[in-house]
Amino acid sequence: MDKNIKHVLQNIESKDNRGPFILFLAIFALLAWQAMQPLMTAVIWAGMLSFIATPVFRRISALMGGKTRSVSAGVTLILLAVVFLVPILVVLTSLGSEVTGFGLDISRFLSKMEIGETKNVAAFIPSWLPQWAAEYVRSFLNNSEAITTVVRKTAEWIGNLLTKTSGQLIQGISSFLFHSMVTLMVSFFFIRDGEALVEYIKSVTPLSADEKEFFFSRAGKLLHSIIYGILLTVAIQALLGGLGWWFVGLGSPAFFGMLMFFFGVFPAGTAVVWVPGGLYLLLTGDIKNGIILLVWGTAIVGTIDNLLRPLLISGGSRGEDIPTLLIILGLFGGVAKWGFLGIFLGPLVLVLFTLVFDIYRNRWLKRADGSLE
Repeated sequence: MDKNIKHVLQNIESKDNRGPFILFLAIFALLAWQAMQPLMTAVIWAGMLSFIATPVFRRISALMGGKTRSVSAGVTLILLAVVFLVPILVVLTSLGSEVTGFGLDISRFLSKMEIGETKNVAAFIPSWLPQWAAEYVRSFLNNSEAITTVVRKTAEWIGNLLTKTSGQLIQGISSFLFHSMVTLMVSFFFIRDGEALVEYIKSVTPLSADEKEFFFSRAGKLLHSIIYGILLTVAIQALLGGLGWWFVGLGSPAFFGMLMFFFGVFPAGTAVVWVPGGLYLLLTGDIKNGIILLVWGTAIVGTIDNLLRPLLISGGSRGEDIPTLLIILGLFGGVAKWGFLGIFLGPLVLVLFTLVFDIYRNRWLKRADGSLE
């Protein structure tokens, strides 16, 4: 805040007009929300990314003598974009291409059916299906006219859905680019002035000095655990799992890598994806690649969690254990409310709520004991 403005505010005579002032404040708060609401997703992403980048910023700032905070923040921002945003954009682009290609395959099949080139739906059996399974499905479909009709309608529905989804993905990539630019710009200021922003928030938090220290210290550790100990670990597992999926020649590695990221948060982990992939290769006779994927998943992807998580949260000195139930509830609720951002935001909101509730519980117990006036 400008020193002149701060001096004026400190010397303004205070009057007992709390009601009108709260109304005055509420009007401008509403207007500010209307202006910021379309950008809140980008601002929240910027907050999380700047939290990750702060240690790097401090190291770069120290190397530069601490006198060029803006330059240090700019260098940190470039590293942030290279490490996070570029790979995400590549994955989204690849995923969009895969979905579009799948939709075109279904559309071509339906066109053949309409002009009579395909006599029955057995021709729609995927080539990657094991021979014994393909023969069973073919005999089942050929002997049931009702099933044939259902499959035809299902194929039409899937084709329309994928066509619509591919269009949404293209639009989503455009939106992603816009929000990425906003996120990067906001991240610059969060990285450079983050400590001052935290102190400003502390000054208006309705807690005692001890409660503020407790809340912000625990909040930092919880955020560290969620971002580094859980989500970043799962992201690395998904990347390694996707690489293994691609190496053995299975299709859509970007899509199945995203599935590994999603399931990696749960106790079952990424094995929900790569184990069926390995079994499929074994059943189709590709024994070598099946064994490679299963060994890679077990030895590398499956064990990286035990190696990385303690390292990323500094052996537990900077992070805290979070109940698995809160992670699962926060994940599902967050995704339902905020989409992909909810994977990060949902668990964080729940653990911060329990933190505030602990403060309330402590106050209530003190009042019950007569130690709090």
